[in-house]
Amino acid sequence: MTVECPRCGTLYRRPARAEPGADTTYRCARCRHVFEAGAVEPAMLSGAEDEEREFAFDDEPGDDDAAPDPVAVAYDVAPEEGRPMKSPARFAVRTMVLVSLGYAILSVYLYTHPEGLRTAFGSVPLIGSRLTEARLQPTIVQLNDVKGRYERVQGDRLVFVISGTAVNNSGVPVRSIQIEGRIAGAQEQRQVVFCGAAPRDVQDLSLREIALLQTLEPPKDWSLAPGEQADFLVVFASPATDLREFGAEVVAVQAPSRRG
Repeated sequence: MTVECPRCGTLYRRPARAEPGADTTYRCARCRHVFEAGAVEPAMLSGAEDEEREFAFDDEPGDDDAAPDPVAVAYDVAPEEGRPMKSPARFAVRTMVLVSLGYAILSVYLYTHPEGLRTAFGSVPLIGSRLTEARLQPTIVQLNDVKGRYERVQGDRLVFVISGTAVNNSGVPVRSIQIEGRIAGAQEQRQVVFCGAAPRDVQDLSLREIALLQTLEPPKDWSLAPGEQADFLVVFASPATDLREFGAEVVAVQAPSRRG
């Protein structure tokens, strides 16, 4: 048996212990209206004619004001749309884009303003002097009297020596002249040395001393004036005995540091 609220039309199951025909009143859980079973009352106006009715079930006996609760209907609540996502990943992506854009702008500026970079970092220790040096074309230095020979050094070790002179054919002083020697046999070997720092003779030196000397640079105030020449020496500690060819070329030249 069911009971219908005359005002809102909500249906309820009549409690099992309610006696038919008894003067029992009920209170609607929906509209809070108190009514008697079978009473005819004006219905509550509804905005939607096809509104679904709700059913409530209650097996517990009620008193004169018993009001069984209607059946609860659960609806899925859709997540709010349009709300921006806030997460660490979003922040990380934005940060990465901004940092990349900043590096790109800085790179373009430094590429188009090299003189400004040298001026700004010229006084920085260790790298300042290198930034203020202007690199020149290696072709302004000419190599003359290039010779190659085998020699015996301390410990009766056989080495191959390439020697010659470097001539400054430009109209300005130059420094930091780097010369690369090359030998080709069963395999090719290359060695780079600085002009102006080579020993005159290696016969009384050990292989360790030769390797150390070939890493030395000339003094900071050393330079090769226009038309002047300086000796160079390139030593290969483990040459092949069947060398086919050897050679030497200038790979780097710098102008003296600009001081001011």
